[in-house]
Amino acid sequence: MKNKYFEKFDSIIKIKITGINIDNYIRRIIKRKINIIKLIPVSHKEAHLILKYQDYQKLTKYNTIYKLSIIEEYGSIKIKNNIKKNTILLIFILISIFIIITLSKIIFSIDIIHSDKKIRTLISNELNKYGIKKYTFKKSYEQLEEIEDKILENNKDNLEWIEIEEYGTKYIVRIEERKLNTQEEKYQYQSIISTKNAIITEVDAISGEIVKNVNDYVKKGDTVISGYITHPDNSQTPTMAKGTVYGEVWYTIKVDYPYVYQEETLTGRSKTVYVLNFINKRISLFDFDKYKSFKSKDTILLSSNLLNINLVKEKQYEVTVIDEVYTEDEVINKAIDYSKEKLQNENPNIKEIKDVKILSQQSNDSTITLNLFIKAIEDIGSIIPIDPIDKNTDTE
Repeated sequence: MKNKYFEKFDSIIKIKITGINIDNYIRRIIKRKINIIKLIPVSHKEAHLILKYQDYQKLTKYNTIYKLSIIEEYGSIKIKNNIKKNTILLIFILISIFIIITLSKIIFSIDIIHSDKKIRTLISNELNKYGIKKYTFKKSYEQLEEIEDKILENNKDNLEWIEIEEYGTKYIVRIEERKLNTQEEKYQYQSIISTKNAIITEVDAISGEIVKNVNDYVKKGDTVISGYITHPDNSQTPTMAKGTVYGEVWYTIKVDYPYVYQEETLTGRSKTVYVLNFINKRISLFDFDKYKSFKSKDTILLSSNLLNINLVKEKQYEVTVIDEVYTEDEVINKAIDYSKEKLQNENPNIKEIKDVKILSQQSNDSTITLNLFIKAIEDIGSIIPIDPIDKNTDTE
């Protein structure tokens, strides 16, 4: 059975018939098996008929003294005739779409975000080396990642991080300059103290005198590696203490975690797609790398209510979607993992999480609340300057 919706697009016309004794003419039409969709009597000398265009063509072959004229067209014949009348306009629109699509794939500006002119010049030269410059075609997401890796590899001493983001027809380049750690060279004479209350798990002294050992409890501010070297005669000579100190540090954390977890995460990939919407159908033009899930911002370029069609410029941002329902054991493990990850992100000196204990837990239909006691192995050493004057003790 033919879909009634698509019947609207059959070639149908409404015609006017004028002449003497219209009723006889209508009977002759029916006798010749020409299908009349609708008959609208006007007078004994005039009638209006609605019929398919192919039936109208048959009717014109048998017409004699009766005058036929088209009043209105419907469906595909109307669309075809409108296209013929507006051929030049349609060609112009198609050329315009082609130009817009082509221009949208070209980079017109590159903004390098950094305060140091030398770094901006360095990055500009590196980008040129890999074909990223104004008035060139955009690179794919994978190509940009590869270029970022190569630039970092070539500039290990200068760059910590680089990101090239596409915004329409612009690249925005963000950089983090590598800051060499010169903390140990800050003071000529120094000691290393503990930054937290902890139990020492490891002391690695390059220079200086170890005054606290593994398994010793230290308070914040206690000296672990002294910058004063004690001699057999109890005299002390200042030096630059160097080394690392690790200790077991304790944290209590409260965390709420949902049983139903939903998350949409932007992958960083984005693209511009031109979409043709026609008869409730969505047709992506030249979209060869389709995203499974994405968020979008739309701009209508062309629209026709008559043809029920529009052309949309769609900026798509790829997302990964997580939608999970956890059991109680699973949500507890997820909450613990989340707490450990958050703690390590907030404390870059943490080397590892040693142990996690649940002090208490509460739950309702939607979330679980945990109070956690966490043991972490952390770099607790910090440098302080010391008096450079030798300390000599009188032992007489």
